[in-house]
Amino acid sequence: MRLNEINVLQLLKNGLIEAANGKGLKLTEKAFGSKRWKNSEKRVFYLIDKRDNLFDIPKSKTKLGTGVDAIRSSAAMIFNLLGEEDIVFNEKRYSGIEYEKPFPAIMDEQDDTHYAHLDAVFYSSDNTEMYAVEAKLLEWKDSPKNLAKAYLKKDKYFSANKHSQVFIEYFKSLIHQEQDKKGRFKHKAKRYDAIQMTIHTLALYNYFSQETASPVKKLTLQNVVWKYDCDKYAKEENEAHTFIQDANERFTPLFKQLGIDFSIQYSTFQDFKKHIDFSSAPTRFAYLKRYEV
Repeated sequence: MRLNEINVLQLLKNGLIEAANGKGLKLTEKAFGSKRWKNSEKRVFYLIDKRDNLFDIPKSKTKLGTGVDAIRSSAAMIFNLLGEEDIVFNEKRYSGIEYEKPFPAIMDEQDDTHYAHLDAVFYSSDNTEMYAVEAKLLEWKDSPKNLAKAYLKKDKYFSANKHSQVFIEYFKSLIHQEQDKKGRFKHKAKRYDAIQMTIHTLALYNYFSQETASPVKKLTLQNVVWKYDCDKYAKEENEAHTFIQDANERFTPLFKQLGIDFSIQYSTFQDFKKHIDFSSAPTRFAYLKRYEV
C-alpha cells in the first residue's frame, strides 16, 4: 500500500505510529546510531517495504542512498520528485537523471579517494548545463557534521586542483579549532551544513578540473530543502543565504577559469516543485502531496 493518503511528515513529527498501522502500513523503529531517540524529533520511522516510500521503483540498479525506507529520507523525497524520465524545469527539458552520483573530494588518511555523493544530477538536452542537487528533508533540524582534518592538508588534495589553498582557507573559516574524539573540527554553523556544501563544491571542482573535455558550460549546485514554518527553520535559512552569497563570491571565479558558469543556489522543496512541469505526470504530482503539511 502506498502512502499517498498519509501526511507522512506530520506522522513523523508527532510520532503517530498508530495512525500508520491503522491504515495498513507496516512501520518499525530502528536504532538511530547507538541511541533510540525516543520522544525526539530525531526519531526515525522505517517502512518494512521500501516500495511504500517510493512513487515507483528504479528501473535500473540505481542506488538511492542508505535509509531510503525511512519516512524522513531525503533520498526518497528527491527521487519521488524527479523520477527517472526527462523533466521540464523552468520551461527547459533536462534528462540523464542520476542519483547518488559520486565526485572525488579528497584523499583520506590512507590516501584513498573519498567521494562526495550528490543526491541527484541532471543535464540539459545538449549537455551544456548541469544541475547537481543536494536534498534535505529534516536533516537541517540536526547539527551539521564536523570536518575531517584531511580537508585542511594540502597534500590530500588532487594534483589537478590548482586552488587547494582557497578551499583550505575557506574550510578554516567554517570551523572552530576545537576537535571531537575522532579528530574532526567542529563547525561554527548552528543549523546549515555549510561544510557539506563546500565539500560538494570542492568535489565538483575536482571533477571538472580533470574532465577538461566536458561539454558542461553552466553548473548549478542546487540545495533543495523541505521546510515548514518554525523558528528553527528560519535560523537555518538565514545561515544558508549568508553562506551561499559568500561561497559564490569565493568559488565562482575558480570555475570560470575552467570555462564554467558556476553558482550555488538554495530553494525550498515546495518552491522547487513549482518550477517543474507535471502536466505529463499528474499521478506523480498527486503523490507529492504527502510532503505537504
